[in-house]
Amino acid sequence: MDAGRLPAVFLGLAVVPVLAANGGFFATTWGWAGLAAGGAAAVAASVRAPSRPSRLELAFIGGLTAFAAWLALSDLWTEAPTQTPLEVERTIVYAGAAAAILAVVRRRNVTSLLVGVFAGVAAVCAYALATRLFPDHFGAPDTFSGLRLSRPVGYWNALGLVAVMGILLALPIVARAQGWVARALAAAPLPILLTTLYFTFSRGAWLAFGVGLVVLFAADTRRLQLLATSAPLALVAAITVLQASGSHALTHTGASASAAAHAGHRLAAIVVIACLVSAYAGVAVRSLERAVNVPRRAAAAAGWAALAAVALGLVAVFVHYGSPVALAHRAYHSIESNPPATRGDLNNRLFSLSSNGRLAQWRVAVHMFERKPLTGLGAGSYEQEWYLHRPGTWKVQDAHSLYVETLGESGIVGLLLLAAALVAPLLCVRRARREPLAAGALAAYVAYLAHAAVDWDWELTGVTLVALLCGGALLATQRSDARAGRLRLVPIVLGLVVALASFGGLVGNLALSASAKAVNAGNWNHALKEAQRAQSWAPWSATPWQRLAEAELGLGDRTAALASYRTATSKSPDDWRLWREIANVTTGPARAEALAQVRRLDPLDPTGSGN
Repeated sequence: MDAGRLPAVFLGLAVVPVLAANGGFFATTWGWAGLAAGGAAAVAASVRAPSRPSRLELAFIGGLTAFAAWLALSDLWTEAPTQTPLEVERTIVYAGAAAAILAVVRRRNVTSLLVGVFAGVAAVCAYALATRLFPDHFGAPDTFSGLRLSRPVGYWNALGLVAVMGILLALPIVARAQGWVARALAAAPLPILLTTLYFTFSRGAWLAFGVGLVVLFAADTRRLQLLATSAPLALVAAITVLQASGSHALTHTGASASAAAHAGHRLAAIVVIACLVSAYAGVAVRSLERAVNVPRRAAAAAGWAALAAVALGLVAVFVHYGSPVALAHRAYHSIESNPPATRGDLNNRLFSLSSNGRLAQWRVAVHMFERKPLTGLGAGSYEQEWYLHRPGTWKVQDAHSLYVETLGESGIVGLLLLAAALVAPLLCVRRARREPLAAGALAAYVAYLAHAAVDWDWELTGVTLVALLCGGALLATQRSDARAGRLRLVPIVLGLVVALASFGGLVGNLALSASAKAVNAGNWNHALKEAQRAQSWAPWSATPWQRLAEAELGLGDRTAALASYRTATSKSPDDWRLWREIANVTTGPARAEALAQVRRLDPLDPTGSGN
């Protein structure tokens, strides 16, 4: 490989450590990721002038940056002052990633970037699948997930989406790679990716996969060749999934550890064989393609035949299930209904459209928007509003929809700024289609956008970075070969700002993390020291004072702990958890007042007593 392409490959591979760290959900990961992205952008643009970005790429970078700035500005009116800066810390990582794409990737290196992203996704999914197939080496599956595959990303639906984006990137790579080694390496992981998707039992990820496939074949300029390449690969992967679905110990709750390990080892052998067959099929299809010359009329006829098959399939669906209106009514009632009882078989959950409580979550976000339609209630305020208006006692942090939550927290202005960034890659599709892997990047990006409408993918930095790298790759295809000129300052300045802001957030979050770990370990003096250090780096936050109070309680100083808790509530007066902690360390009227605050902020508090 040309050494000049390596930076783009490494940028794509950078998703691996973020995905592996619980999908990039926790604040310390944002700090490291932002520091790396911002630093890479500043250094790369300083060493070598990037090529001139298109207006759409500037809209992409500017939209993400302006959205982060708007979230920071919402600190002036936010109803969640502790959470707002954290939302800004996460969002500037995305702005830094956009700057890094501009500084590192050139038009001729777009393929290298996408290959790096695909390789990173495949590696993460291979590890994820190994945790299911070798539970005797990786430990028992997380029971919180209901045995649905989630490690290392930490959330089953998000892991399913990551696998989907990997599959959509893989198919064009196999179809367009010139060398047989590249084709084999791209085809081999497909059974792993599809089996990983299956074991997440994620309905949303499968629906996103369907959307992505439609986009992939609609956007690709050589659909017949892509279809001919994909068909044998899909058959091999589907047979692997069929074998997995028939394994009782791997698909049913309550199976013994020994039975799961035995079934996993057997399936692992099948997966390895499938990967070898898939690699061979990827190479064989290429050889057959060279040997067979399909006339243009035959190719056109095949395309029309495929459309006719789709039309007949739709007619069959309407005949069996009713008109489109009837189908819409049935779908809506299914979405409103509760999830079906799996009876221990996780396969049963794949055939339901239940929103699993999302409609109630979206209504709370819409209520937030109705209160302040222009500005929203402030970044990070959704969780607080959920506890104030929730219809049941289940715990929720996010609205399970990027767009609805943005509308509630950031208002119309915030949603328009975010839309300006996210729509930009879609507007360059017509010209980008000429690039060999553009259809795969577009399909993966659209799959993310579709899935983000019904889940909290934005909060998982690693998952969003995979999508943004795909979107950024599309935009990079539109650049001219001219130097950036003064625009060279964009990645340098933005990269430095992102790196410095991420460094400050990282130091504070590391101190908070260390304090929390020390509290759990009963090391009260160390917890106290780290909480005090966090106060210096995050003076806006109530969390350092909360950690300080926990350490003071551990040292037996209830008076100091109460004072620290009260300082925390002055910084975040509408956090019901802080008031419950005050109720736990007070008596008499002070305790009654704290409990009244808990009930005001969380009317459905199940304890009602603060314990």
